[in-house]
Amino acid sequence: MSTDPAQLRAEIDATRANLSDDVDTLTDYVAPSNVARRQTDKVKDKLTSAKESVMGKADDVRSSVGGSGGGPDVKGNAQEAKVRAKSATRGNPLAAGLIALGAGWLIGAALPASQKEQELAATAKAHAGPVVEEAKQAAQESAENLKPQAQEAAQSVKGSAQGAASEVKDHGQSAAQDVKGSAQGAKDQVQQSR
Repeated sequence: MSTDPAQLRAEIDATRANLSDDVDTLTDYVAPSNVARRQTDKVKDKLTSAKESVMGKADDVRSSVGGSGGGPDVKGNAQEAKVRAKSATRGNPLAAGLIALGAGWLIGAALPASQKEQELAATAKAHAGPVVEEAKQAAQESAENLKPQAQEAAQSVKGSAQGAASEVKDHGQSAAQDVKGSAQGAKDQVQQSR
């Protein structure tokens, strides 16, 4: 350490600037909005990777099936698509279920409805009318009964979030005060050593 006052002042100014930057960085890091943003980003990243693990496999199967166009080797292409679908869905029952559902829907949409199916659909629709009305009323009553509970839960979540934000803010301010106190102590120590 130097005894030259000009050099000591320069060192003190440099230390003060570094501490000020550290306090600013710390304050920015513990700001409730930044904490919430980081947590939101983490949740979004996890949801995105989960979605891609399921949808990515479904897209691979779709592209392999879509790539097998009509031609002289349609049977070979269909068998290749079957093998690719099996390997892509191995260990992933959701993707397998989605593929099976899509295939069933396509087959069902391609076939015309028979006269008997049309008659049964009309009969079912006539009998379902009163049941549908009862279900609508029950759903409305349930929604009305659950509304106060949902509002109470929302208030509880809001209170918890405000409490957490306050705690983070207090912790940040305390840490900033600790850094400021350390800086003041370093400054006093430097001044006493002159």
